[in-house]
Amino acid sequence: MENISKSLASIGLNKVEIAVYLAVLKHGKSTVTDIARNAELKRPTIYQYVDRIVACDLIRKTVVGKRVMYYPEDPKRVLKMSETAQKRIQDALPQLQNMFAYSSSRPVLRFYEGKESLRNLYREITKTSHTVWSMFAAERYFQVFSQKDGEEFLSNIKSEGGSLRDLVLNTPTGIQYVKEEWGRPVAKSKLLPKEFIFSVDITIAGDKLLLVSFDDLNAVVVENQAMADLQRQFVKFIWKQTK
Repeated sequence: MENISKSLASIGLNKVEIAVYLAVLKHGKSTVTDIARNAELKRPTIYQYVDRIVACDLIRKTVVGKRVMYYPEDPKRVLKMSETAQKRIQDALPQLQNMFAYSSSRPVLRFYEGKESLRNLYREITKTSHTVWSMFAAERYFQVFSQKDGEEFLSNIKSEGGSLRDLVLNTPTGIQYVKEEWGRPVAKSKLLPKEFIFSVDITIAGDKLLLVSFDDLNAVVVENQAMADLQRQFVKFIWKQTK
């Protein structure tokens, strides 16, 4: 019975309508009192919902003398109701597709603040099968994240089949980071020229662009494929030009 109820719910009937319909289907010719008793519902509730089931052609209403009777229709009407609903959706599909195309082309912005929020963000962003590209300052990064955090993020990338390419700010910690070849073979890093200075770190993964200020413990994530692709091209170009 549970499977039947789920099937009827899938065509738009609510719990009360399902109970009313099944009561008439099972017991045949019924008055409102009969339906209320068999469906274990109150009579005012039956009056509220029975006409919609009649309108769906699942049961029919007949006046016999002074009594209103309800009879079940062939259950094949349920299939017809489903087909009608599917046709309406198909007719509306072009308009729905246009709405989706418009909404999906607009960037989605998300904001993060605080150390734990940034940690959760990096956990999310590193669970990817893509190559993660980043430009970051090792000093700032390891002031917020521990070595254990870094290993967790790298493990996420590795387990998903992704890889990491780091362009590292030229500082003592950055020099050591590149020299130790941290994260190989999943990660590869290059040291940026000394004159290349920035205060906001950048990470690109899939359709997401991260702008992170470790000094202020906040970040902005832009979810947009075109914007992520453009920034990725810039970072890849710098990567190729860097020894």
